[in-house]
Amino acid sequence: MRLANSGQVITAAYSPLVRDRIRIRQRQLVAINTAELPPQIAWRWFIGEVEAVGPEGVSVRRLDQPPGSSRVVSNPETGAPVSVGREVYYGHTDDWEVADTVSGDGPASADRIAERYFPYIEAKLSE
Repeated sequence: MRLANSGQVITAAYSPLVRDRIRIRQRQLVAINTAELPPQIAWRWFIGEVEAVGPEGVSVRRLDQPPGSSRVVSNPETGAPVSVGREVYYGHTDDWEVADTVSGDGPASADRIAERYFPYIEAKLSE
């Protein structure tokens, strides 16, 4: 795994929260729990392309799926600005939503993701 904030490459194991439940694909975004040794993958966001933006939400197609096979997700007010054709990271906590836009080889705002999602993930890890 390459860390978004430093570019450092590390080896990470699956945490009990995600072990045997998810599969990591290329370019997906993951949250790593570095308090564990070895560091553990604690969460995963899909990467997708915005196919439509409407009042019902944002239609996002996972990059490894064919065009038109999108999922409608929300884009909370604190979320990233999106437009058709833009690549985004998306996933779910209580609901499916856009987590951030893709910038280069990572999130546009790792700080936004940390602020919005890490408390939720930490609570899930301690359940």
